[in-house]
Amino acid sequence: MKLRRSWAARSMVAGMGFWYVMAFVGSPGLMFAAEGPAMNFDTAWLRNTPFSDYVLPGVILGLLGVGGAVVTGLLVRGLRASGRRGAPSNWQWYFAVIVALGHFGWIAGEIVLMWSPVTALPPNQKAFFDGFWWVFGLLSTANLLLVLSPAARQVLGGPAAI
Repeated sequence: MKLRRSWAARSMVAGMGFWYVMAFVGSPGLMFAAEGPAMNFDTAWLRNTPFSDYVLPGVILGLLGVGGAVVTGLLVRGLRASGRRGAPSNWQWYFAVIVALGHFGWIAGEIVLMWSPVTALPPNQKAFFDGFWWVFGLLSTANLLLVLSPAARQVLGGPAAI
């Protein structure tokens, strides 16, 4: 059986790929400049969060980036195989669902935990966060919906119906 190379599977490759690249860019900035991050984030913004500095959020973001890279690789491999190597195992799809939920949870958690400090920022800094949250909120939602699509389930060996 030849796999269809649908827009949904290709869109998910692009969405996961963009997410993990951006996670790899942001993670070191958070981890290696914990008290005065390279991104000029103030630790006072973390006052109402479980974090005292940006090290642990940087590590979590890095792990989400690794997960996104693995899912992107699995998607590309599944699309390129076109059914020649047999059916992929279903752990790949379940892993992709976990990663997509992690990406969605990251941005939702960031919005919830950082909302109050960000509303008090100057307009130019607040605009940065607003734009960032819109882009990654929509991207994370799209990736989560796409991983549940029949095309992604087929490419990653997920269940026929959910």
